[in-house]
Amino acid sequence: MATRDDNLLDVLMEERIHKGLEKALNDNELYKSAQKEVDEAINKLEKAGLSREQNKVVDKAISAANASGAAYGATAYRQGFYDGIKLMSEVDRVSQTGEILDKQNFSYENSIVL
Repeated sequence: MATRDDNLLDVLMEERIHKGLEKALNDNELYKSAQKEVDEAINKLEKAGLSREQNKVVDKAISAANASGAAYGATAYRQGFYDGIKLMSEVDRVSQTGEILDKQNFSYENSIVL
């Protein structure tokens, strides 16, 4: 449940990540193929006969890579959301005014920043 401090966009994104993303991933062949590769690599790693200490080092490296990938994905998702909002706003503005911003008057630095 959302709290008073939650940003509406954050609440919406959390909802989509937890309810919409799982289905999208299950339907995505590229993701399923990548996940299959991960599973195969983990199985090989488990059979490699590493010592307990070596397993800890490998696990820490894999966990760090996963955390980095998750942060990248979350940031890309959020940026895509903001870009979509910016695009909808611009389309609405153009439909109301008929004016299109030229490249010289638009920059990503002036758009929504995370």
